[in-house]
Amino acid sequence: MVDALQRCERAQVEHALAVLCGQPPAGLSIAAKATRVVPPEIPAGLPSELLQRRPDVVEAERRLAAASARIGVAKAAFFPTIKLTGAAGYASADLGTLVDWPSRFAQFGPSLSVPVFQGGRNRANLQAARARFEQNVAAYRGSVLNALREVEDSLSDPSTLAAQAEAVNRALVSARDTATLANERHQRGLTSYLDVVDAEREALKAERQDAQLRGERAVSTILLAKALGGGWAGANTIGLAKAE
Repeated sequence: MVDALQRCERAQVEHALAVLCGQPPAGLSIAAKATRVVPPEIPAGLPSELLQRRPDVVEAERRLAAASARIGVAKAAFFPTIKLTGAAGYASADLGTLVDWPSRFAQFGPSLSVPVFQGGRNRANLQAARARFEQNVAAYRGSVLNALREVEDSLSDPSTLAAQAEAVNRALVSARDTATLANERHQRGLTSYLDVVDAEREALKAERQDAQLRGERAVSTILLAKALGGGWAGANTIGLAKAE
C-alpha cells in the first residue's frame, strides 16, 4: 500500500515537471535511482536587482507606469482640442481660417473643442487617476516588500538546515558504526540478534532523517531561486553591468 502511494506521488511530481517544462504529462519519464543531491552553494552579496525579474514585481511596475500615464491623459483633457480636418476630410492649411466664415461649418472646416462645460467631470477624472496612481504605488511597494520577505525567509533556511545536516550526518555515521559492531559481536556469539536488530533500526532511523533533511535543503534552495525570480545565475552579469 505504501509503495503504491509513493509511486502515485512520484508520478504526479513527474507530471508537474513535464507541465513546467512545456511538455505533455506523459512525455516525461525520470528513472528512479539512488543519488545524493548536494544543494548548490549560495553566493554572498546577491544584488537586489535580481528581484526585478519576478513576474509580480514586473506586473506591479507596469501597472504603476500605466497609472502615471493616465494622469497625463486626464490633465490633457483640460486643454482645447483642435481638429485640423473637417467631416469631409479637407485639410486646413492655416489655423487662421478658424475665424473665417466658411470654417464655422464643422462638417467642412477645422473644429475647435473647448472643455468649458466639462470642467467638473475632468477634475473628477484627474482625481480618480491620481487615486489609482497612489493605489498602484502602494501595490508596487507591497510587491517589493513581499519579495524581500520571501528572500529573507529563504536565506534563513539554508544556514539552519546546513547546521542540522552536520549533526544528522554525525549521528548517521555513529549509528552505522554501531550496527556494524553489533553484527560482528553477534557473529562471534557475544550478543543476541536482538541487539543487531536494535542497532540496524537506529541506523535506518538516522538514514531517514538524513534523507528528509536533504529534501528540505533542496526545497529551501528551490524556494530561494523562486524568490529571486529565477535563481542567482545572472548575479555576476548584473553586477558587472551596474559597475560599467
